[in-house]
Amino acid sequence: MKTSKLLAIGACAAFAFTNTSVLLADEKKEHAEHAEKTAVPDTVDGIMAAIHKEHGELADVVKSKKLADVHHHAFAIRDLANGLPAKVAADKKARVEGSVKNIAKLAEDLDKTGDDNNQAGTESNLKKLDGVLMALEKQVK
Repeated sequence: MKTSKLLAIGACAAFAFTNTSVLLADEKKEHAEHAEKTAVPDTVDGIMAAIHKEHGELADVVKSKKLADVHHHAFAIRDLANGLPAKVAADKKARVEGSVKNIAKLAEDLDKTGDDNNQAGTESNLKKLDGVLMALEKQVK
């Protein structure tokens, strides 16, 4: 009797682990597919305009509590920002790279709190992103 219970518990654990792995793989695939769709403009001004557009949409999504959509906008902002260091003057590059790194970290944080349906955490991460984007705006001018 003990052996059958242990086998049943083991089978349930294996199923849960496999199911979780599949869900995580699907989520990563969805995030990767979205990253491929983000077209990065050729100029600093174009990139910043696209970032501001995505940022506005992200703020609207958070405000309307549609947290399942947060990662789309957060990762689009990250992908757009990644195009900036190659387009800014050499004397600005190091600071812009630092901001881009912070944006990437915040995109991950926003994704996590959004996926966890954590409204307060998502709002907090959005405020942090607001500050980094304001600093980035000054850095690229």
